[in-house]
Amino acid sequence: METTADETRESTESQAPPRATEPGSEAFAATMMRFSGLGQIPLSPTEAKEALAAWQFLQAGQHIVEFNSPAYFTLTSLLMSFFGTNDVTARIVAAMFGLGLVLLPWLLRERLGRIGALVTATLFAVSPLLATVSRTAGGESIALFAILLATIAALRLLNDRKQQWLYVLAIALGLGLASSSLIYSGLVTFTIAWWLQRKIHPESGPIIWPERAELFKAIIIGVVVFISLSTRFLTHLSGVGAAAQLFGDWLALFSLQGDLRALLTPFLVLARYEIVLLPLGVIGILWSIWRNHPLGTLFTYWLLMCLILILLQRGVVDNALLVLLPGYLLLGLTTNHLLRRGLTHSTWAVTGILILLSAIVLVNVARFLRVSLTEQQILNLWIALMALSGAVMAIYYFWSVHEEAVLQGIWLAVLLLLLLFQWGTAWNLTHITANDPRERWVEQATDDDVPVLISTLQDISRKATNSNADLSLYSAVDSPVLRWYLRDFWRAQFGQTIPPGAQFEAIISRSDATEPALGSDYLGSDFGLIRAGTLPSSGSSTPVLDAMRWWLFHETLNGVMEDRVILWVRTDLAYPQ
Repeated sequence: METTADETRESTESQAPPRATEPGSEAFAATMMRFSGLGQIPLSPTEAKEALAAWQFLQAGQHIVEFNSPAYFTLTSLLMSFFGTNDVTARIVAAMFGLGLVLLPWLLRERLGRIGALVTATLFAVSPLLATVSRTAGGESIALFAILLATIAALRLLNDRKQQWLYVLAIALGLGLASSSLIYSGLVTFTIAWWLQRKIHPESGPIIWPERAELFKAIIIGVVVFISLSTRFLTHLSGVGAAAQLFGDWLALFSLQGDLRALLTPFLVLARYEIVLLPLGVIGILWSIWRNHPLGTLFTYWLLMCLILILLQRGVVDNALLVLLPGYLLLGLTTNHLLRRGLTHSTWAVTGILILLSAIVLVNVARFLRVSLTEQQILNLWIALMALSGAVMAIYYFWSVHEEAVLQGIWLAVLLLLLLFQWGTAWNLTHITANDPRERWVEQATDDDVPVLISTLQDISRKATNSNADLSLYSAVDSPVLRWYLRDFWRAQFGQTIPPGAQFEAIISRSDATEPALGSDYLGSDFGLIRAGTLPSSGSSTPVLDAMRWWLFHETLNGVMEDRVILWVRTDLAYPQ
């Protein structure tokens, strides 16, 4: 049989030089990003609600609050029953599935190539949004894992014709349908993209459907997984209703109402945190169209369907997470194509020169943005301009010698620089500013004062009762955050107003409420509870410069809006005799 030029070229592309067959550095980076300091940021109100439901299930006679993710509820309640209840166990399920998401591209390395699988896994590992969701209690991390696993299983099933991938697909669907409404966004967008790819590129060949017996077994497996995770292995049957409600919640998100800000928010989130997608993602789309690569066009259609969904579901920021799956898969595939013939000394020379000169440009432009316009600032711009000129000259020189090395060097330099920037942004967002609403991703968060409030109550309880949680406590602020962090205070009561003449040992009230009429003398201390929104400063210069300074240096004159509470402690406990 005669081999065509296109077949030879595709065969050459699939032979990637690296010999790495197992996850390595990217798995270590993902583990560090997702598990280190997992409990240092207090649970947000949404997280606290999900974790509180899992904890209440383990308490006899406790009414279980409504929760959004049955799969998270099931797995977290099981972990809490073995390892105790704290912020770490509340987030460990999301972190485990987040790490699993990073490892999944290796199951597709025959199609992506070894380099493609490595690049995709690394992009997943250092993605600020994926890292943040992996440290957030809830079902979104589970849903993303299920979407990608189902995608890989479907592709492997069509390519390898092995029935075990049908069972993996069934498990992924059962897991995903019990996780979050995000699963429907992933399934619908991928299905439409796959249909478009088959319709526009009929040369993909006919679909060979599995036998009826195998399909029946897969359906049984999927249903068992779904029922088990929805009902906590048949111990909480009402979870089926919560899982069914996910589809209704997803349909309710479709709306053409809303202002321009709601429409642009998911796109601005992507531009702020996933900066690698803008320059390299466009190149990946153009490459897949130009090459008419079957897998590349599938990822391109999937990416476009995700962007259309963002327009149809206005203001749903979680849809930005979905864009990352086809986007980074496409970048991995494109990188594998560019580096398929190996790296030469010229490639590394171009890469090193461009990284050095780009660093000079970045440092000097950053200094320009940090200080006001002065002679020194003009000097910084001049240095940046000279470095940029040197980069252009280096590209021109090597282009005349080896064009492919220049293309590889440019791609590698840009990719490595953006990966470094992504790592810093991800670490800051997950470990430092995860509860700072000045971050575009953060909408509502718990104040750092809450752990201090709980510690204060424990100290008072030890002095009064010789126990950390035996204090008589009443809270006129009924929020999931306080219910979660006061869960060990078994005598705690919640309400909307303080009863007249209250004699509790400690009372929590809103800071903006009138001073309560208490039955004894109390001393009050002010604590932050919820952070929501920012306060623009009159001393700021321009919004653009303020945004750039926050992106690069996390310096801003803007303040944070807070809901605060007052802890009232009976005087005889505050000053014991």
